[in-house]
Amino acid sequence: MASLQRKGLQARILSSEEQEKLKRDQALVSDFKQQKLEKEAQKNWDLFYKRNSTNFFKDRHWTTREFEELKSCREVLKPGKSVLFRDYGLYDHAMLRFKAGSKLGENFYARQDGTRSYFFTDEFLARLFTDTGYEEVVNEYVFRETVNKKEGLCVPRVFLQSKFRKCPKNPTPVTLGPGHKS
Repeated sequence: MASLQRKGLQARILSSEEQEKLKRDQALVSDFKQQKLEKEAQKNWDLFYKRNSTNFFKDRHWTTREFEELKSCREVLKPGKSVLFRDYGLYDHAMLRFKAGSKLGENFYARQDGTRSYFFTDEFLARLFTDTGYEEVVNEYVFRETVNKKEGLCVPRVFLQSKFRKCPKNPTPVTLGPGHKS
């Protein structure tokens, strides 16, 4: 499979067919099933990794290629240091493949094996981090086309790739005694 990549600050633009599919699929999974998936989330992911450990994941070295900081990044995050993020972005091909009855919430879906996927928007992710004391350094969509020439498939992939820096703690003001100038 070949792969082409570009970056951008806007989400992927959907075709009219893709827009219609998302409009039709507004029904959410029942509360009972949502609670069951939440309760069994760890078990389902453990089973997923056990089932797929040898043939699913390939080390493609994208993390050290995209985020050079990882080569030295092993300490607990201190002020001024960065969190590096890459996950599914809004309108990734995987999001559009979910069948009706898989939707848990806005941009949140359940797979058949019980694992769940969330498709991030840049605005949502920025809000998560900035509301908890981080500053946005980079927050952009990565668009890839995975091409399988043998099968004649071209699959549009969308990831959100971001870097947020932990803000330094506010310095404590120094109070000097009487007669001292600050």
